[in-house]
Amino acid sequence: MSEKYADERTLPQYPACGRSHIHLRFNGKVLSAMGGVAGIIFPAVSGKPTEQGDFDYSLERQKIADQGSIPEGEFWIQPSQLQENAWYRIRNPRFAWGNYWITIHPYPSTQTYGRGGFFIHGGDSLGSAGCIDLAENMNQFVEALKKELNGFPQCFIPLTVKYSE
Repeated sequence: MSEKYADERTLPQYPACGRSHIHLRFNGKVLSAMGGVAGIIFPAVSGKPTEQGDFDYSLERQKIADQGSIPEGEFWIQPSQLQENAWYRIRNPRFAWGNYWITIHPYPSTQTYGRGGFFIHGGDSLGSAGCIDLAENMNQFVEALKKELNGFPQCFIPLTVKYSE
């Protein structure tokens, strides 16, 4: 197993800052924000595509590290942890990660099946090792999030992952 994202694999924890007025939801098809002024909704996927090219959000697949989708549950992000990519980054190449990424933290009540290192990121093609992948829409998501938060990036934003049947 790769230790590529070892720094992001911490014990689930509660955020140490105030809650945002918006709440993110990911259902395997879109990442959307509720409670805000503007409608934020972007196509998104999680995990690597199957041999048939589709994305499998079954419980069995959620348990597979580096291939399956992010497990269903309650998570949070902290906008101040948004990372901007640079040309010299070898660990997170632009074609795989896009221009930005942000860490997804699980709440202690979320079953992650021993997995970690979850992010929201972009990239050239759909698919990830369990992150929420916005592909070419990540830049627009970041701009919409910044606009919605109106310059207050220190708060945390709840994120619910619940796949539709």
